[in-house]
Amino acid sequence: MIYGNINDALRYQGIHPELDIALKYVNEEFLSTLGNERVSIKDNDVYVFKVDLKTKPESETFFENHHDYIDIHVVLDGAEKMDIEIPEKLELYEEHPETDAYFFHGNSGQSMILTSGKFLIAFPEDAHRTCGMIETPQKFVKAVYKIRL
Repeated sequence: MIYGNINDALRYQGIHPELDIALKYVNEEFLSTLGNERVSIKDNDVYVFKVDLKTKPESETFFENHHDYIDIHVVLDGAEKMDIEIPEKLELYEEHPETDAYFFHGNSGQSMILTSGKFLIAFPEDAHRTCGMIETPQKFVKAVYKIRL
């Protein structure tokens, strides 16, 4: 997991070639151009989409992870609480290898608040619980980048 400010995104290049490509697009200029359509940066290997969501109580959320993709979550407006835990410490309750989605229940190891301009990179070893409310349910907007390993 990497948590940071989008102004520092390029500092994390060198981990994986496809991640390097995505990090070049984690900036205010690019993010301001996103509409409601998925944007392919490099075919199905690197792409991004924008979503309008609402935060929820922890009891209504779940952990997920991916074996074949790295995620970058960037909050564009509002805020969300994100939790991270090692998948082995959680209870797997549903898996969809065809869509690279694995769902878990359990307790958080780490929590962070993503506000506008912050990002979180979740690797396969980082199960992540999104859409957590901070005090009360609120709407927020974020971009999610998908990077194939």
